[in-house]
Amino acid sequence: MRIKLSVLALFISLVLIGTVGLPVATAQEEEYILAHEDIFGNLRRPPVGFSHENHSEWLEDSGCGVCHHTPDDKDGQLAYIEGDERSCKECHGLQKEAGAPALREAFHGNCTNCHRKQIKSGDLKGGPTTCGGCHRRS
Repeated sequence: MRIKLSVLALFISLVLIGTVGLPVATAQEEEYILAHEDIFGNLRRPPVGFSHENHSEWLEDSGCGVCHHTPDDKDGQLAYIEGDERSCKECHGLQKEAGAPALREAFHGNCTNCHRKQIKSGDLKGGPTTCGGCHRRS
């Protein structure tokens, strides 16, 4: 009887870990602080607060590949690979390398260009396009 209770307790624990623990392990953070001091060293400007949740909603039609892209092995074009969503710093470093812009230029180019397009199209309010708009002092 004691063994059966232990087995039952183990089974219940595994089910709870599988149903409760899995979503926690695979959940996407909603808010990030973009500093990357491991790449940039001491920052001259404040780090950038970034809402993944807001950007995911705004870019729903464009898809995740706007930010999460990898050069395609066949033609070298940037492509989105579901399940391979890496941090920008995994491909972009301090300096331009192997055709990939430096991290600072990748952020500035991708973010501010998208914000400007949104403002120009009138579809959305758009995001910040100046240094102080993203790098806010507390």
